[in-house]
Parts: sequence; C-alpha cells; structure tokens
Amino acid sequence: MKALKDRLAEKTDDQLMYYLEYVDKHTDEAIRLAMAELQHRKVELPEGMVERVELQLSDRNITEAKSKKSWDNFMVQDDVSPQFYSQRAIYCFSILFSVFFGSFLLSANLKAVDKPRLLVILYGFAYAVLTIIVGEYMKTGLSYAFIANSIGVIIMQTLFWDRLIGKETKYNAKPIWKPLIIGVLIIAVLIMLFLFANQ
Repeated sequence: MKALKDRLAEKTDDQLMYYLEYVDKHTDEAIRLAMAELQHRKVELPEGMVERVELQLSDRNITEAKSKKSWDNFMVQDDVSPQFYSQRAIYCFSILFSVFFGSFLLSANLKAVDKPRLLVILYGFAYAVLTIIVGEYMKTGLSYAFIANSIGVIIMQTLFWDRLIGKETKYNAKPIWKPLIIGVLIIAVLIMLFLFANQ
C-alpha cells in the first residue's frame, strides 16, 4: 500500500484543495500533507486559507483533548513517577468484579505512596455488601449490578484517589495481568460452586 504522501502526490490540485476546504472530513496528517504538496507545486492558495486551516486544526485538537477521559491525562512513562493501577483499570475491574475488588487495586496505589489503605477496603466491602442486599431485596438483574458498581467506583475514586493521591498526580500505568487472572479465577470458582450447588 502506498504511503499517504505518495497517494496525495497523485491527486489533482482541486482534489488537494478539498482537504483544506473540508478540514472536518480528514485527519491532521492528510490535511498538512495536502497543504505541503500544494505549496510544493507552487499553487497560490486563497488569502488567509493557511491561517484558517491551522486555526481549525488547533480548535479540533483542543476539543478532542477536552473530550478525553481525565483519568488518562496524567499517565506518563518515566523512572520518577510511581506505578499505579490506572483509574480506567480500577473502574473496569470494579464494574466487572465488584467495587470491593476494585478497592484492592486502589489500596495498592495508596500503599505505593504510603497512604492509609484500610478505609478504602472497608468502603469497597461495605458498598459491595449493600449492593447485594439491595439487589436481593429488589430482585434486580445484572444491569443493576453494573449501574451500582459504576456509581460506587466513581464515589470511591473521588473520596480516595482525588483526596489521598491527588487528581493531577502523574504516574506510570501498572500492568493489570495479575488482578485480571485473580478476578477470572474467582469468577470461575464461583460459577463452579453455583453449578455444584444446583446439581
């Protein structure tokens, strides 16, 4: 497959101008390469077009950055920042396996920065028990568990991550394979126990 630059070089001037006139339909790379190709051909662009295109690209990048989940904004790759399970990982594990499970991941993060861990585990346990009790009482389905867990983990992140670790603390994302294996094993054991109990 030809490189994008080579493919654009085969297009006519009018086709390349289309990239500049409809910025929202193309990637930044394609637009900049199209502009560079037109300038290489010494095509005279309409007055102010370059500035307008750059402004549109800048506005789009700012909008995209704002739309990204804030929990990804402070992940880095360096030798200085601590290693944490990411907020995304804690969120996903809490929804899939329970807030109690997610509380252990957050507890590991707190340990890495010498912060108290007991309260977050107690919170996770209490919330998980409350979720089960309410679910049994209301005879709810699986969707209730996902909704309840998503609410519980957001509260947990706000109470413990934001206050004890800090919203803007930079960190290296810790691999999730170990908790993932543990979570899958726990689910497998619970399924086996359920099947044996109903034989």
